[in-house]
Amino acid sequence: MTFHMEVDTSPVRWGFIGVGMLAQRATAAAVHEGEGIELFAAAARDAQRAATINPGKVHATYDDLLSDPEVDAVYISLNNDAHFPYIEASLHAGKHVLCEKPMTMSAADTTQAYALAEERGLLLSEATWSLWSPRMRRINQLVAQGAVGSPRNYLSTFTFSGIPEDNYRLAPEQGGGALFDVGIYPLHGIVALLPEETLYSVTSASADNAGYRVDMTTKAQISWETPDGNRGSGAIVASFDMHPSQRFMIKGTDGEISIPDDQSFTQWHEAGDLIVNGAVESFPAVNPYRLMFEQFSKCIRNQGGWVPGPWQSIRVAEIVEEIQARAN
Repeated sequence: MTFHMEVDTSPVRWGFIGVGMLAQRATAAAVHEGEGIELFAAAARDAQRAATINPGKVHATYDDLLSDPEVDAVYISLNNDAHFPYIEASLHAGKHVLCEKPMTMSAADTTQAYALAEERGLLLSEATWSLWSPRMRRINQLVAQGAVGSPRNYLSTFTFSGIPEDNYRLAPEQGGGALFDVGIYPLHGIVALLPEETLYSVTSASADNAGYRVDMTTKAQISWETPDGNRGSGAIVASFDMHPSQRFMIKGTDGEISIPDDQSFTQWHEAGDLIVNGAVESFPAVNPYRLMFEQFSKCIRNQGGWVPGPWQSIRVAEIVEEIQARAN
């Protein structure tokens, strides 16, 4: 007897919780353009702003959206301090969750969020969109294949200058600061390249507030040891108060991979290159936001797809906490 399993090919119906600048400029359009996905609903602090991203319906409150039985998955792009409460609320409401980075403001909360997702049988992922970039995916593949041998040294920066005075990124109570906002990217960059069981240690860290109540610049030195005993070290810089820079370099016992432009983490609708042991690999223009939503949705529908492992977000959160402790 042959059994035929039906495949759910219906679009994943997304609900947006929060409609700030990122949703208005990038993520809403990514869903509208994507395949197998639909911007079904949105909720913001006011209905007019929610309507600006052209959802199928506008909900008066976040809770109303979570109570909508037709919403399959939610995308959370609130201030950082609101991430964890709404991750929990969304999971309890039976929704899959894609949450903007940082996932939460502590390693304990991040761990708890993933535990709840597993308990509820739901998918949860941190929306560190650069991880879905084909160029970043290629770097991960190359390192896994041994293109540089054993990784020994890592250097990555994400810096720029200028945050509006009324922006939540300058408010510590809302999870502001350069480390939480842009330092997440370089940290995810190295954690994605090394095995899950790798041990990390922050050997030094410094933070400069530049007269504000949050870190405007954070620098850290990190060392690691992989399960097979290979050791390495790296440096990351995150800043709201420096010349724009997005460097990425991984050097190993047998080679080196680097990104030659200053868009290591923000390559969006633009072509880019990768230098692999002196050879150039080129990548066409894509929209990693769209890829992120499409891949997450395919995972929901059991159609393949890829999302980072929960351990990656947990490990990054642990490193962030150690950097904060060292810098203070």
